[in-house]
Amino acid sequence: MKGMKKLAWLGLLAAIPVLAQATTVTFSASTVRELGNFLTTLPADFYGIQPAAAKQMMDTLDVFILDVREKSEYDAGRIPGAVHIPIRELPKRMGEIPKGKPIIVYCGIGHRGAMALVFLKGQGYNVKSILGGLKAWKDAQLPVEK
Repeated sequence: MKGMKKLAWLGLLAAIPVLAQATTVTFSASTVRELGNFLTTLPADFYGIQPAAAKQMMDTLDVFILDVREKSEYDAGRIPGAVHIPIRELPKRMGEIPKGKPIIVYCGIGHRGAMALVFLKGQGYNVKSILGGLKAWKDAQLPVEK
């Protein structure tokens, strides 16, 4: 749990420069307050999901699978059905992400996925991040396509 909170803060700190470069939006006091409320009410698992549980969710629900890695990483192998939007393009491509269904986001090992999760949660999306990213997915011997 302590590690997840640390990861949450690291993800937020890492996301701020990325988002600052991607957009020129100034955050209002209410946005900052809402972000503070979000961070103080993070659940113990920080909206993370184990690979096997993510696979079960994908098999039973209509979910949007989001890969936020770079193109070369995506081309080398990905979770079947994943949509590729690199983390740095996420703010500009929000129109491609459906609001009406759960989102499962992942990256290589979890850092960029955590940043995307914080950003998408702040935009009101129902999102979970695969803990350990594609590496954990592969370690669990779950399917990967090229």
